[in-house]
Amino acid sequence: MNKAELAEMVAKQTGLSKKAAKEAVDALFNTISKTMCDGEPVRITGFGTFEPRARKSSMRINPQTKQRIMVASKAVPGFRAGRELKEMVRKKLRVVEAGGKLSVKRA
Repeated sequence: MNKAELAEMVAKQTGLSKKAAKEAVDALFNTISKTMCDGEPVRITGFGTFEPRARKSSMRINPQTKQRIMVASKAVPGFRAGRELKEMVRKKLRVVEAGGKLSVKRA
């Protein structure tokens, strides 16, 4: 599902126009992004927590030149699913192994 499809689902479930639903979805994402850029987590009870995380610096190898380079530490966005979301996913989906690969199917 992409952002346009999400806005359409919100419109259907709430009775909002597609334009109003798109604006609401955009406002939600903008608020989450701005809050994380301010260094604060966004906790949505039952769904999860969006939070900025620190990634430490590391030594990497450039595959073209085989030269070792130092990659600086940086902040990255993170998400940790809440208990209710985890339980819902576990109940509605199952893991299937085929040909050595794992995939997720509806239960």
